[in-house]
Amino acid sequence: MICPVCKAEYRLGIARCVDCDVDLVQDQGEAVRHPLSKKIALSEKYGARLWSGRDPHFYTELLWSLWDKKVACYGAPENPPIPEVARGQQPVAMEPRGFEVWVSEENLPLAKWILDSATGEYEKEPPDGNGTSVTVTKEDVSPETAGICPLCFGEFTTASSYCPNCGVPLNSPGAEVGAEGSAWQLCNLPHPRFIIELRKALQAAGIPFNNANISSSDVFSSRYHRPNYAVLVLKKDFDRATQVMVQVLQHWEFEPSAGFRVGRESFLDYWPVRAWENGWLPEDVSTLVWSGQNLGLLGGIGLALQEHEIPYRVDTGQLGTAKVFAHPADEMWAREIVREIVEGKPTE
Repeated sequence: MICPVCKAEYRLGIARCVDCDVDLVQDQGEAVRHPLSKKIALSEKYGARLWSGRDPHFYTELLWSLWDKKVACYGAPENPPIPEVARGQQPVAMEPRGFEVWVSEENLPLAKWILDSATGEYEKEPPDGNGTSVTVTKEDVSPETAGICPLCFGEFTTASSYCPNCGVPLNSPGAEVGAEGSAWQLCNLPHPRFIIELRKALQAAGIPFNNANISSSDVFSSRYHRPNYAVLVLKKDFDRATQVMVQVLQHWEFEPSAGFRVGRESFLDYWPVRAWENGWLPEDVSTLVWSGQNLGLLGGIGLALQEHEIPYRVDTGQLGTAKVFAHPADEMWAREIVREIVEGKPTE
């Protein structure tokens, strides 16, 4: 008998390693294929455990935040299930213990900053508050609309009572949507293979979700388009869908996945064509329009400035504090955009 972690050998009849407190396997081949063996092999590259916990929503949000800032990380279940190829035909029942995120010692200070920012944002709006009821009035849709899907937000001209994509009852234009029938975001992890597997698991469990394969034969509006990575479920199914996601995550290891995210990088400087046309140089972008510790807020500010084609420069030389600079010509405009993001109020 061999320990899959320390590779110590034991005589027959002993079931667990006294040093590692894990179940032993029968031979060296099983030890190499064991999930814990891979975690040990990666320990030199990712030697610092950044976070561990049971919340799958925060786990995926933290992975996204690290990838967004180009910090390589390793995410895995604390107690990964042993695949059949390693354990043979004998079933092994293990209760999920949670998840871990590891980073390199070199990236640990930046990763801790990202973790603190993600924790602050998450505490403001945990999963219980992410679901919002979507109410669409008749003035917001085309006159031909007969029904709106609460999950994919597709508008349909026929009088069918169910969305052909998501399989849920359509809402009438202008009708109020109750909380239980509103769309809640289950996951938005920018990892195509994982999202596909999650959707398959939800389908197998009979839980409706926003089907990305929307037919264009009866949909004539896409104003409520959501990124393909977003998985939405009804509020009444949210808890059950979360349990399905936990089970799927038990079989996934993420390492490394920077680059899956689609879109501009808000953590870096932004230099649009407009800046070149005006003949501006990087040193001209010198007016401080925001400083703070929250990297999540920095991301929102960066994306908003990019949307308005405002060049900016980010300074994170002092670890723990970020500064955003704009060109003096854009100062008033940039400050209004920053105020809108920070205060959550639209500009007048």
